[in-house]
Formats: sequence, C-alpha cells, structure tokens
Amino acid sequence: MVHILYHLQNVFNLLPNLNVSELIKGFAVKTNDMMLVIYLSSLIRSVIALHNLINNKMLNKEHEKAEDSKPVAVPATAGS
Repeated sequence: MVHILYHLQNVFNLLPNLNVSELIKGFAVKTNDMMLVIYLSSLIRSVIALHNLINNKMLNKEHEKAEDSKPVAVPATAGS
C-alpha cells in the first residue's frame, strides 16, 4: 500500500505546473490563432458559395433568354 501511494505521489509531482502565466498566454495565443483560421475558412467558404450561386443565377437567366428568343414552331392544321 505504501508503494502505491509513493508512486502516485511521484506521478503527481512530475506533472507540469500549468499555472505559469507564460504557459497560459501561450495556450490563449495558440487557441486564438486556431479560431482565426476556422473563422477565415468559414468566411471564404461562404463567399465561394455565394459566388457560385450568383454564377448559377446568371447562367439560368441566359438560358431563359435563349429559350424565349427561339422561334416557336406552329403546328400544321389537319384540314389544310
């Protein structure tokens, strides 16, 4: 039993001190950098999706104009 407590005490004594202000600041800076990358990638993805949506809308309008400008074939009447 004493050996187990001794080993547990050694394990806890070997853990790093996480209350150092430089370490806390480093974690905060790293986290902020990662959040900035996630935010920018989300923003870029949204802009690309909006760009594709606008391009699709323009293509649909062009196709509708082309369809409207085509001459409509008049079917021949059966009795003439």
